[in-house]
Amino acid sequence: MSMSEHERLQLLSLARESIRMRLLDARELGPTRQEFPDDKFWQDQGVFVTLTEHGDLRGCIGTIMPVSPLVQAVSSNALSAAFGDPRFEPVEEVEFADLCIEVSLLSVPAVLAFVSLEDLETRLGATHPGVILQRGIHQATFLPQVWEQLPNVHGFLEALCHKAGLSTASLSQPGLSVFTYEVEAFSEDCS
Repeated sequence: MSMSEHERLQLLSLARESIRMRLLDARELGPTRQEFPDDKFWQDQGVFVTLTEHGDLRGCIGTIMPVSPLVQAVSSNALSAAFGDPRFEPVEEVEFADLCIEVSLLSVPAVLAFVSLEDLETRLGATHPGVILQRGIHQATFLPQVWEQLPNVHGFLEALCHKAGLSTASLSQPGLSVFTYEVEAFSEDCS
């Protein structure tokens, strides 16, 4: 799904306004068809909302699978990133103006077949997709943007294992599932 510049600005505004309304202890936003008339806004979509403050991560929450309409996913994930990311304290009103919001629209994840760790690293290194590692009850994902901080494929996979609560040895053991996805990411101008 490709968004026009105007549609991107609408979604970023929705995310920001959702956070602002919660900070004011006002009613939660309920996006309407009048505000978002195009059907694409109402199709189920996997979405992540990432918040940074002065360039540092301040919250990132999302849904990998398309389980709710796009506008609802943007609004609820913005609130979760601001107030429910367990790695951070909830955003406070004094921080609001310094937040920079990024929205990532995810394609549906696809299974990545591989025969060895070397094969996996080669496949991921060629395209730098979003990656989901899954083994039993353990699962974690990194958006494609994480490749900017972790460009080394082996380091990327080690960090993702750590995030999932897996040992790096699990990368070479049977039972590991890997899924990849693409994103359409856009953010506010925070320069």
